[in-house]
Amino acid sequence: MGVEEVVESLGGVIIDVGRPVKTVAQAVKATGVSPRQVIKSLVLISEKGSILAIVDGESRVSLEKVKQHFGEVRLATPEEVREITGFEVGGVPPVGINIKTVVDPRVLENEFVIGGGGRIDKLCKLDPRKIVEHQKAEIIEIRE
Repeated sequence: MGVEEVVESLGGVIIDVGRPVKTVAQAVKATGVSPRQVIKSLVLISEKGSILAIVDGESRVSLEKVKQHFGEVRLATPEEVREITGFEVGGVPPVGINIKTVVDPRVLENEFVIGGGGRIDKLCKLDPRKIVEHQKAEIIEIRE
């Protein structure tokens, strides 16, 4: 199942922006939501394997906090992101990626969130609880 099918099956929508959207600021401009409603889906490499870490657009992932749960950890390189997820940096969706997923609790304070849509010119709009459910994600405070 592709990203669009997964998102739609979870009651979300894909937004075709028509131009590259790689940053929180660009996603805010394209959709009119607040930075807090935008999510970042980052791929981390840890001692225990790959992790999809999801935080809100105002936050940064704390590698220190992630390390407490998964041992040594670092950000994946763009090449590793492509190998692990099949997506380019900036287009990584929050669902449909079969790796350990961790969601910061602040993400769940939103009724809906805007995340990567599988391509850098697409975004997805989803209920963050559906992300947790679909990815069988752990909810752990991982923001700085």
